[in-house]
Amino acid sequence: MADITNPSTAAKSYSDFGALGELRGKAQRNDKTALRESAEQFEALFIQMMLKSMREANNVLKSDMFQSNALETFQGMYDKELSMSMAKRNALGFADVVVKQLSQQQSTPSTADLLAAKQHGLSLVPAGMPLHKPVLPMSLTPVEQTPMPLPKQTLKPLPMNKTMPLSPVRNEP
Repeated sequence: MADITNPSTAAKSYSDFGALGELRGKAQRNDKTALRESAEQFEALFIQMMLKSMREANNVLKSDMFQSNALETFQGMYDKELSMSMAKRNALGFADVVVKQLSQQQSTPSTADLLAAKQHGLSLVPAGMPLHKPVLPMSLTPVEQTPMPLPKQTLKPLPMNKTMPLSPVRNEP
């Protein structure tokens, strides 16, 4: 269980403005933990929205006897805490994807760095795969190809059966 007196171990919620201000300060100082915490907060918000949508979809099956504003409030609070704990345990892995994507974007050089490197004759961008295959010029000399042999087709007439009547047969009762 989290120690309430120690703010570093208490669960931080995305609706806690003090914790968000602290997180913003970490991000401005380029603290490495700020990216991970922000990704977890985003995952928690995403999970809470999923839980809320699932509860709303289930409203059709609820009876009026069990509905009240207090119950909806407590279910919303429960969903919020559940989403926070699921995000801390990395239940969906969504925070990992966000951290990986944003870390890759931070490691890319800025435009000013690229222009400075280009002026010095250097390239910071690795050579990529070409979008199109190189087009080779076509030869003007004809290429000799052997013609493809075609099979000889012969038509054979169908054998006529002399016992078959030529006029249509009617089956009348």
